[in-house]
Amino acid sequence: MSNEKATSHLLSSDEIKKIELNILIEFDRYCKEKGLYYTLCGGTLLGAIRHKGFIPWDDDIDVLMPRDHYERLLSIAEQGDKDLPDHIKVVSWKDGSSDFPFIKLLDKRTVIDNKYVEDKKTNSLWIDVFPIDGNPSDDEELRKLFKKSLFLRKMLTTKQAKVGGGKTLLKRVTKPIVKVFLLPFSIKSLCNKIDTHAKSYSIEDSKYLGGVVWGYGVRERIDKEKYLKSVPVEFEGLMFPAPSNYEEYLSGLYGDYMQLPPEDKRQTHEIIAYIKD
Repeated sequence: MSNEKATSHLLSSDEIKKIELNILIEFDRYCKEKGLYYTLCGGTLLGAIRHKGFIPWDDDIDVLMPRDHYERLLSIAEQGDKDLPDHIKVVSWKDGSSDFPFIKLLDKRTVIDNKYVEDKKTNSLWIDVFPIDGNPSDDEELRKLFKKSLFLRKMLTTKQAKVGGGKTLLKRVTKPIVKVFLLPFSIKSLCNKIDTHAKSYSIEDSKYLGGVVWGYGVRERIDKEKYLKSVPVEFEGLMFPAPSNYEEYLSGLYGDYMQLPPEDKRQTHEIIAYIKD
């Protein structure tokens, strides 16, 4: 452990969730001030509907923004907008402040240890902001769209992975070999490829939407018009926007989403986080 972390306060799971919730509160305020549309998504939305807050064994926050609003947030961030608190930083791959193909909001007062990823740029507690893009109506075209996206994402996550780390022996052995083959590809170029590919189908010309950059695949495709209408849902005692068709969205991702998964399927992110002293 570094000297910095040795003298810092190790955060409990509840403290981590409180800090992430505070980032979301500031993001929500910011979006209202700037006229930016977003909704809760993924496990965060599931937690809101099933638990009225965080999923008990989960510890992250994800939101979705329509592509045009997402691009506006990117532009605002690149211009150094000061309407967010000083301790919150908006990062993206475009300006080199992140190695992920989507936006993150970081709390700079914190530092994290990541077991599997080489990431010194965004090693603070965060929330993720993903774009939602047009999806084709044709099922075969949809499958091809996500197949390529998943392939590019696998390249990127392998490029980012720590050598010697991995949840299985096979991953620990093969990872260094694959990383050699990926040397010609920079992280930024892969992020650009993922982002460009995600914009293959414009929102304006599409009946359906889905998170192509970092989404759940073909199961996430939902009706555009219903997604672009939000309804308030409770999350940790506060109200945040959800798509009006959240039942369709969650059913596509999780099936019977109100049913708790078996205990051995309750995945956590194993975050180790500290407050900087």
